[in-house]
Amino acid sequence: MQFAVPQFTEVEDKLIGPLTLKQFLVLLATGGVVLFFWSLLKLSIFFFFFAVPVGTIGLALAFGRFNGRPLFGYIGSFLSFFSRPQVRIFMREEPIVVMHVKSQKSKVKSKIATPEEPTESRLKKLAYLLDQKSQEEKELITRS
Repeated sequence: MQFAVPQFTEVEDKLIGPLTLKQFLVLLATGGVVLFFWSLLKLSIFFFFFAVPVGTIGLALAFGRFNGRPLFGYIGSFLSFFSRPQVRIFMREEPIVVMHVKSQKSKVKSKIATPEEPTESRLKKLAYLLDQKSQEEKELITRS
């Protein structure tokens, strides 16, 4: 038995004329708010001061698109962005590193020139410098 697979699932159904249900409800709510301002302020400069921005926002939410997505879909992201704290604090965790040093004595002598200091002492100096930097960072974190 074969079933019909729905096509165009991202397109909303037009329920009320050329409007989807969401568009109709947004326009209905916007019209209600504008009517509320009309009943309070009648035809004055204050009516236009409040009603024009509300009407513009309502029309943008009903018909506007950004990056192929309706503006109505961004409301949740917008509210969650402003309701959560935006301070990010980086806390450095000290890694536990275990190093095993194996010394091998080779019978073949190489003719490569040896550095002025042995490698072990350079590694020890480098480890010491890195430890000092991490101590300074810990002190700065605890002070603030």
